[in-house]
Amino acid sequence: MPARSYSIRIPLLSMALALLCVFLAALKLTPRQDFTVSLPALPAPTLNSAPGRTVRVAAIQCPSQMGRLRENRVRLTELITQAAKRGAKIVVLPECAVHGYFDPLEDLKWTRSTEPDAHELPASDVAEHVPGTSTRYFGDLARTLGIYLTVPLVESDRGVYFNSVVLMGPDGKIAARHRKSDLWNEGDSSWATAGVGDAQVASTPYGRLGLMICHDYQTLPKQLRGKADIVLYSVGWYGPNTEGWYSDMFPRQVVVPNGFAVIAANWAAAASDDLWQGVGYSTIYKADGTVVAMSSRTSGNDIVYGDLPIPVRPVSPPVAIDDE
Repeated sequence: MPARSYSIRIPLLSMALALLCVFLAALKLTPRQDFTVSLPALPAPTLNSAPGRTVRVAAIQCPSQMGRLRENRVRLTELITQAAKRGAKIVVLPECAVHGYFDPLEDLKWTRSTEPDAHELPASDVAEHVPGTSTRYFGDLARTLGIYLTVPLVESDRGVYFNSVVLMGPDGKIAARHRKSDLWNEGDSSWATAGVGDAQVASTPYGRLGLMICHDYQTLPKQLRGKADIVLYSVGWYGPNTEGWYSDMFPRQVVVPNGFAVIAANWAAAASDDLWQGVGYSTIYKADGTVVAMSSRTSGNDIVYGDLPIPVRPVSPPVAIDDE
């Protein structure tokens, strides 16, 4: 009885082994891609702010005198240092703050002409190369204070002048440079050449910082959309309804549709009895258009502070997993 049972199990075992060999052979001949596991299509990672993680920023609002580099530098240095002592890690200055933009009260403008009239000053008298004297000076200041700092100035490059802003990093080096691309006829046409090229954005521990100057708001925001988390906006605004523009129209037309935060630093008049339309109301916005802080002043020096969320970008998971 035991011998008979044994003789029956041997063929069954042999058949099982044969089937296993056939299966293993089939595995060897199967193309590799048959073992790739495809996952469902995943949405692009969303940009969130880490809970509780913010960066203190500052918009400096002040007057600048045309061509008075020393006086302007002293004023700006004091204000920048004050902002850094209050914890600001990103500091934005008004348009052409280093050299002055133009003087509406005296109807005084820069000119590229070597024979200026009574209402013009030669841009060649103040224009600087980048890198140059001002970027080195303010770069040293940014390094000493450990901040990101915009340096808005009159730039010269091979005899051509630009309304520019340079971003200095906490290492004292140039992180980005933007040349105003959408010139405003009243203040720029007599001297500045429009900048060309892509929107300028610098990657930092506080997010991607984009650069924009005043009238650039007409065209540049679309180029910065999706590239910048915070736009550093140097402004020399000129026109009516300034408070309404900053409190309502600008966030509705520029900030919300493009989804970036903005630090808008506008110029100011030197004295309260020498005002013109457009001064004041420097503002800090969140990416949803919320006004974090706004200056209530239109003359003299002011610093607007705000805390903006630091963005976090999670890594997208792979869409396929290989057998290895």
